Amino acid sequence: MSGKAGKATKFVSFLEEMVSKGCVLNLIAYNTVIEALGKNKMVDKAIFMLSKMIESDCQPNQFTYSIMLDVLATGGQLHRLNEILDICSGHLNRSVYSYLVKALCKSGHASEAHSVFCRMWSSHEKGDRDAFVSMLEALCNAEKTAEAIDLLHMMPEKGITTDVGMYNIIFSALGKLKQVSFMSSLYDKMKANGVAPDVFTYNIMISSFGRVGLVDKASELFEEMDDSSCKPDVITYNSMINCLGKNGDLDEAHMLFKDMQEKGYDPDVFTYSILIECFGKSNKVDMACSLFDEMIAQGCVPNIVTYNILLDCLERHGKTREAHKLYETLKQQGLAPDSITYSILERLESRSQRTARIRKPSRTTGWVISPI
Repeated sequence: MSGKAGKATKFVSFLEEMVSKGCVLNLIAYNTVIEALGKNKMVDKAIFMLSKMIESDCQPNQFTYSIMLDVLATGGQLHRLNEILDICSGHLNRSVYSYLVKALCKSGHASEAHSVFCRMWSSHEKGDRDAFVSMLEALCNAEKTAEAIDLLHMMPEKGITTDVGMYNIIFSALGKLKQVSFMSSLYDKMKANGVAPDVFTYNIMISSFGRVGLVDKASELFEEMDDSSCKPDVITYNSMINCLGKNGDLDEAHMLFKDMQEKGYDPDVFTYSILIECFGKSNKVDMACSLFDEMIAQGCVPNIVTYNILLDCLERHGKTREAHKLYETLKQQGLAPDSITYSILERLESRSQRTARIRKPSRTTGWVISPI
């Protein structure tokens, strides 16, 4: 009855009359009414009913707060969140604040989450670890890395012990933004604070330094890792090989690839794809093809990215016949060509000595390349 807009107002009036006559509503009743009002976008009445709930000493639960967040978000009135918090101020504990921060972060409302977080910060001597981590992630997702670093350093004030996972959240954000100078500084502070880097830390940093061409810094970290109790994994090797290969140190990259195998690490599809691309761009087509053959012989199955890399390499070096043969193999393996594949194929056909036609893909048959 309360789920229909035309009856919602009458229903609220009916409830108010019940209350005035001494009837006491329980938590379930209040939540049901507030939810119904929210579904009908009656934000003012939902807030009014929440205030009546508090006045009657009925304590809201997590579902109540969930409903109110949904009511405000659906009605485009999240700016009124402080009004809700003021109404419920007597019932706000760390658990409630933590839930609100996490829920707002998860739904993408970083600004509102930060407002609630600041209120929690000023209201409680002890912090909630989950809320802090959620806020840290929200700041990083919003590219507010300076604020995230400040929050990380302030955590001990609220009794929260920082750990490597928290640092890694920020390292990842800094790496994506190519803010490697901040990354180095934070890394030094992390170690000074007695927090040891783990394999994820090293992988993030090596990859980040590689992306900006800081090969020496990446190599330094790789050597540091190799000398520590934290040993590299396949991702570490892939990051380092990619760093070396794409910054002109192809021989070093290939040597590291061999070293990786000698130490018992099995190269994966990413390892081979990186090296094939690097050899192709260095005009070492035979070596790229040899690695592709080795990959298959080792039981490592190429994906569409690997095929595209080698197709591009063959096309750019005028090896049309080999490229067409590779494309046939791709289809036989049941892989679906993507837009990059088709772009390479168009270049192949324009280069080809024979006339060909390329029919646009259909949902069932895919593209067809054949002589007219």
